[in-house]
Amino acid sequence: MNLRCTSCNREINSENINITTDLAKCGKCGAIHKVSLLVNPVKKEDLNPPIGSKIIMKKGINGNIIFTYPKKGFSRSLIPQLFFTTVWLSFITFWTWGASQGSIIFALFSIPFWFVGINMLAGILNEATELQTITINKYKLSVKRQRAIRPQFFETDLKNIQSVKLKGLKKNGLSMFGNVRHMMKMQRSFGSPIELPAIITGLKTEYFFDEANDAEQEWVISVLDSLVKKGIKR
Repeated sequence: MNLRCTSCNREINSENINITTDLAKCGKCGAIHKVSLLVNPVKKEDLNPPIGSKIIMKKGINGNIIFTYPKKGFSRSLIPQLFFTTVWLSFITFWTWGASQGSIIFALFSIPFWFVGINMLAGILNEATELQTITINKYKLSVKRQRAIRPQFFETDLKNIQSVKLKGLKKNGLSMFGNVRHMMKMQRSFGSPIELPAIITGLKTEYFFDEANDAEQEWVISVLDSLVKKGIKR
């Protein structure tokens, strides 16, 4: 079986290919790939998003392919989070006011709780207003998060990308307090790491489409990983 590493374009030795685990390791750069994706790159018919998907894929200028995940808006799913945050901030306001009647210094102890409450509110606002866009061409890939607070932009050359896959969410990967949905999901999974779509480079892991469902995430990972590999081989 002749397979090539999509990171350095070197042929992977057969002893580094494990069909049972569906993993192959490049002896040159150490990158690890799924054998199934190296053998069977994404087909044209697989470029269609799952039925009912919110993800929009279109071709732009200069050969760009653009994936967009729309704004969520203030949906009913945000009501419990907004209610909890409102109760939290109301209680902290009342406590801070009461403490300040006795001592200003004592009231300052509420600062960390204000920080948590404001971050939860900011997370809800970002979750409702965030528009994520991924743009890829034969040279570069970029992830843009347009949102009310702290918009973000990430860009890298395709040759720097080691893989596109689901990866456990680190505490510093996305703000835990800034996204109540992730906090609640971690609690439901008994503290186990949340796996989200991620673009992994040698220097950074960039998470994306964290609001997409499992089918959407698996599809976009498969398509992006194939496009990255094709771009590297050019």
